[in-house]
Amino acid sequence: MIRYGMSIYFILGIIGNIFNCIIFTRPHYRRSASSIYFLAFSVFAIFYLILSIGRYFHALNSVDLQTHSIIFCKTRLYVTHVLGQYLRFCVVFVCVDRFLATRAGTRILLVNSIASAKKLLLLMTIVCPLIAIHLPILMEIRNNVCSQFGVYKLAYAIYQLIIVGIAPPVLMSVFSVLAIRSLQRRHSGHERAKQRDRHLMKMVIVEVILHIVISIPYSINLLYAALTYSISKSIEQIEIELFVSFLTTFSIYLISVMPFYLFLLTSTLFRKEFFSLFLKYYHRRILPTIF
Repeated sequence: MIRYGMSIYFILGIIGNIFNCIIFTRPHYRRSASSIYFLAFSVFAIFYLILSIGRYFHALNSVDLQTHSIIFCKTRLYVTHVLGQYLRFCVVFVCVDRFLATRAGTRILLVNSIASAKKLLLLMTIVCPLIAIHLPILMEIRNNVCSQFGVYKLAYAIYQLIIVGIAPPVLMSVFSVLAIRSLQRRHSGHERAKQRDRHLMKMVIVEVILHIVISIPYSINLLYAALTYSISKSIEQIEIELFVSFLTTFSIYLISVMPFYLFLLTSTLFRKEFFSLFLKYYHRRILPTIF
């Protein structure tokens, strides 16, 4: 699963996020604060994939540094956890921005929304590492396992459940629902929403669904492992739980892989922008080399 499954979606994720970076810097999207958040998401996702999955690839053919170096053990989980939080809160900010964009009374406030987006992203890059500072302090290596132990294992599971499984999905859901209701009111009031706003809203919705579907099982598994940590288990049960834990970890990385492909499927505007960019590159760069 690591050698082939992770390799495939690692490549797809890097390619998809590079395309996202290119598209969200295009003039058509550059005027929206949501595009700034999606652009930041894509940049963070590239680093998240490299640092998260790269360790698995290295461990396939050599010593797993995470089980032999306490510095690597503490640093890798801390950095990847912080990057994962960046991804989640970028989506939360997009949901908030889409809600504000549908409120007629906030149009004046949105004039400087791009500047506000940059300030929020800067604040996020400072706050998230501070919230997770307990990780490099309390992580340990025991019996060649880099993990949480004792009371901290339960505390970390509860922390993960709240900060990953509950808070971001709830915030995403609330502001997405509010944005959809505002859009419906605008339509019922004979106000025509801009095409870009509608397509961005579709992209936000699929992103929110992806986060909810993937994040909750991962957090629940962490909580289950912590609650049953001191219970005696058979070898077969331990193997099953380890496999389930691997599957939930395996799937959590899809958050950073799927957005580009979901955007292609759900947004006609995004799809047109991508194919227009691809054809332009083909005619300028590839065709001249053939003929």
